Amino acid sequence: MGNTGWCVLVVDDDVDVRGMLAQVLQLEGYDVVTAADGREALKRLEERTPALVLLDLMMPRMNGWQFRAEQLKVPALAQVPVVVLSGDGSLEARGLTMPGVRLLRKPIELQTLLDTVGSYCPSSATA
Repeated sequence: MGNTGWCVLVVDDDVDVRGMLAQVLQLEGYDVVTAADGREALKRLEERTPALVLLDLMMPRMNGWQFRAEQLKVPALAQVPVVVLSGDGSLEARGLTMPGVRLLRKPIELQTLLDTVGSYCPSSATA
């Protein structure tokens, strides 16, 4: 059980990646909500404030950069930490300068993902 009650918002336009991330996190006991792009993610944030957002950058309609800019305009939502998931190594420098953002490069190792999520959403056994 461990992490039950912690909400992670997974934002990725790739249905397979989004589903895999959600499944892995749910198996670890996290409560996961998903969104296919930045606009949908903003709607999800209005419904429920997660402990963490896992954010892809390259998406249609509203990309990760646009999502983060909109998120930062709302004080209550600006405090929600964001971990950017990107396979583009050239984005690393820009990702690290995005306020409040940590970068994980794709392909993501499972343990790295779980360690990262766990650092924002500690297990109830250690909380």
